[in-house]
Amino acid sequence: MNEFQVIDSVMPDVPPPSAEQLLAARERILAAAPVSHVSMAGAGRRSWTGMALVAAAVVLVVGVVVALVPRSAVKPVAVTPMQKLEAAAARLAATPEANGRYWRRATEHVVRTKSDHGYKVEERAMEVLAFGPDREVYGWHEPVSSKPYTAEDLKAWRRDGSPKLCPARGCDKNMPAYSSTDLEAGLELADGLKPTLTELRSLPKEPAALKARLLESYRPQVDAERERWLKEAASRLITSPAEPGTRAAAYLLLAKEPGITVVDDVPRTFGLDGLALQDKTGQGVRQIVIDRKTGHVLGRQWPAPDGVHHRAEIVRKVGWSDVRPVPPAGCVRCTTRL
Repeated sequence: MNEFQVIDSVMPDVPPPSAEQLLAARERILAAAPVSHVSMAGAGRRSWTGMALVAAAVVLVVGVVVALVPRSAVKPVAVTPMQKLEAAAARLAATPEANGRYWRRATEHVVRTKSDHGYKVEERAMEVLAFGPDREVYGWHEPVSSKPYTAEDLKAWRRDGSPKLCPARGCDKNMPAYSSTDLEAGLELADGLKPTLTELRSLPKEPAALKARLLESYRPQVDAERERWLKEAASRLITSPAEPGTRAAAYLLLAKEPGITVVDDVPRTFGLDGLALQDKTGQGVRQIVIDRKTGHVLGRQWPAPDGVHHRAEIVRKVGWSDVRPVPPAGCVRCTTRL
């Protein structure tokens, strides 16, 4: 058995070497063999030298053949939107919170509608909700701007002399901001479920346990349908002062509820780029958009039946600090106590 028969025996499935490969291997073997005179002492070692050469040939040719065998392509493992959500929730749960005496959330509200002048406009307003250490609550809604959002309407608006569009800053000098609806709700998550800040911060951080705790406050004879009630409570919990682990558990709780799907690559009409918990509500389809990398909630948006988004709530800032919230000057009934 020569060296190539040895290769065939140990690697039967490898394609046979070509004539050029055989010739190159033989030349390297002969070049490696020393030229010397044969003696009686060397004769005894000849068989061992031959076997070493054969072994070297086997290793050499096997290396050549293996290098020529194509490697099988590695197929990427598909990652589902649900798996992405689970990873994002885990990152959120592991995020440390900043210290502070005041919790504050600033949300930009965007609505696309038709103005009194007939233009298609995009109305923007800021809404703030904050809680203090002595049970104080701050909440206000402040109009910011109204502008045409299509090229055609922008041209028509300029052609008409760029009239002032309201609601916007400066439209109502007597009331530049007013009390928000969130101020009245405070920490209420759903009908009959209005925890204190301490109770909210101590809610479970595991989806099943969180669901059970929330449902302890459900009243079948008084409240809405159980499924809808639970969805509303968990949805409000996501944007509340609850701890990161609790908010992450709320993501996973909602993802398993009937009618809710986890979708990726949602339309970025208002710049919200992330995963979404999508649900059909009385107002149509609602998407809670979540950052894939951090797990933080980015906002909510409501696509119209044609798939185009006409309304959104974008979370601009949220968290704890020692800065006391100050409502805009002239804001009426913008503070209260729990």
